[in-house]
Amino acid sequence: MIKKPKPWQKKYYPNKDGTPSVFYVETVLACNLACPECAIGVDVITRNKKILKLSEFEIISKKIEPYAKLVYLHKWGEPFMNKNIIPMIREVSKYAHPHISTNGHFLDEKNAEEVITSGLGTLIISIDGVTQETYDKYRVKGNVELVKENIARVAKINEKYGNPVDLLPQFIVFDHNYHEKDKFADFCKKINVRPIFKSPYIRFGSVKESNDKNFQRIKYNSKESHLAAISGCNNGDTTMTITADGSLLLCSQDYNKEWKLGSILDPDMTVPKLWNNPYYKKIRDNIINKNPPEICKKNCMFFNPGY
Repeated sequence: MIKKPKPWQKKYYPNKDGTPSVFYVETVLACNLACPECAIGVDVITRNKKILKLSEFEIISKKIEPYAKLVYLHKWGEPFMNKNIIPMIREVSKYAHPHISTNGHFLDEKNAEEVITSGLGTLIISIDGVTQETYDKYRVKGNVELVKENIARVAKINEKYGNPVDLLPQFIVFDHNYHEKDKFADFCKKINVRPIFKSPYIRFGSVKESNDKNFQRIKYNSKESHLAAISGCNNGDTTMTITADGSLLLCSQDYNKEWKLGSILDPDMTVPKLWNNPYYKKIRDNIINKNPPEICKKNCMFFNPGY
């Protein structure tokens, strides 16, 4: 038997001292694919491409350990492009629930075995199609047969060890792949895993969402309802996002680091010092108090304005 990861919670809250309990750690700012609705896929991220070094990660990990309950080891980029991703997962598993989202291309026999026995809590593998023709419309430069093979491999190894990892093959439902969602469900049934279907974030308008309202994101049709929704954003009180160079992002939508919020890799910097910085705190308070910055009102994919 291998060690079970700390359980995932449906909802996370700030710690009792007000510090964040959820951390995004961007282990890679690079990707092997070119997805047309992804900021890194279309190369609009102006930050320098970077793979987080293990030595830098260890500094970050020690600093977030007293506070973290959930750690996403990805943000913009493909985490398995980092050759040290397995040691990073193992380290986080000692104190929090480690979470990975991947496009699945690097889960060969060695990686699959290691990731299942690493202490990982959740593994999302996005595939978005079952034929190459459909898959390639979004997962540009990808190989759908390879990803299907890798999902089946990971599922088999996970089952061998008693399913310690919550394995979630993910199908983002667009207009162009809607007709393959049932075939995807059949594929998942055959390998005994639970599929998840996700509504897309349409950031640049290069693909269409499905006509099925079940796979369309909520659009807020008044300013009041929009600001009320944004005020509940987890980035206001629960979540800290750390880039591959150690800097803070306001949230994932601030992918070009518009706000200068400091770096956790600075020798004298701590999570409370960063979190309680007056400038950072004022921005977060404004979000909570329905006076968010423009990026929240215009660029956020989680809270879409419909007015």
